[in-house]
Amino acid sequence: MRFSQALVLSLLAASTLVVAQDDEPRSGGLLIGARNVGIGFGHVDAITGLRINWSDDGFDYVNGMNFTLWKPATGPIDGRINGLALGLLAAAADEINGLSLSPGAVIAGSGINGISVGGLAVVSQGSLNGFNLGGLAVVGQGDVWGFSLGGLAIVSQRSLTGISIGGLASVAQRDISGISIGGLATVAQGELTGLTMSGLGTVAQGSMTGISVSGLAVVTQKDLTGLSMSLLATVAQGDIKGINIAGVAVVGTGGVIGATFGGVAIVSTGPIAGVNITAGQLSSETSVTGLNIGLYKIDSRSISGLNAGLIWTESSSLSGLSISGYNRTRGLQRGIVIGLLNHAEDLLGVQFGVLNVVESNPAWARYLPLMNVRF
Repeated sequence: MRFSQALVLSLLAASTLVVAQDDEPRSGGLLIGARNVGIGFGHVDAITGLRINWSDDGFDYVNGMNFTLWKPATGPIDGRINGLALGLLAAAADEINGLSLSPGAVIAGSGINGISVGGLAVVSQGSLNGFNLGGLAVVGQGDVWGFSLGGLAIVSQRSLTGISIGGLASVAQRDISGISIGGLATVAQGELTGLTMSGLGTVAQGSMTGISVSGLAVVTQKDLTGLSMSLLATVAQGDIKGINIAGVAVVGTGGVIGATFGGVAIVSTGPIAGVNITAGQLSSETSVTGLNIGLYKIDSRSISGLNAGLIWTESSSLSGLSISGYNRTRGLQRGIVIGLLNHAEDLLGVQFGVLNVVESNPAWARYLPLMNVRF
């Protein structure tokens, strides 16, 4: 999160610079109208209509259109704009509701609601709700909700919800929900839900649910559920459930359940179940169940189903059909095995191969060519 924190601090510092530099003391304004309704020039504290000011300072509200020529005056950002907020340098208020536009930045203290477009950035020290477009970034210290597009990044120090597109990254210190796209990375310190795409990495410290696509890796510290695709690796410290495709490896600390395709390896400390295909090694510390293809090796305490390990299949218990160059079962082998060398401690089924070994058979039948049987 160092990138997001640095970006937040730099953009907030820039917005603070806009607010904090010295200005001329506030002077009175001219209201053409009556009872706070009409056209205001200069500092008109409260108005419904059109307000044009050089620099905003300590106003109450504007219902209508507020047009500011320069930066806000010294002091905290205050005032509420309901309607259209325009600023040549910055459109700024404590709260902006409606349409806000500026070639520089759109800045708010407590929140922005509506459509906000900043040539450089859209920044809120509170929440952002609606359509947010920042040339460099869209940053909210609160929740960011709706459609957000940032040339470099979309950053929320709380949750990010809706459609978020960051040229480099989409980052939230809590959850990300919806469609999130980061040129380099999409990162959530909480849960990540929906469609997520990134050039390098899609990362969640909470669970990840939905469709996750990454140029290099999809990584979560909890469960991964849905469809995940990566050129390098898909990694979860919890369970992996669904369809998972990785150019190199799919790794789950919990179980791997569903349809899993790993270029070099599928590895889990928990059970692997479903359709599992890899050009390398398929390995589980507990069990492998279903249609299992490991062109190099299938290795687990328990293997059941249809298994094809081009070179080697090894287990303590095997059930079903196994086809491999070398089938090694250190316990009971149930079903049919086909290979060059088949070796089981005990057998309930048939072995077909060049040499078939069943340790529990009588001495004359322990080592047999072509076929060995025990029921």
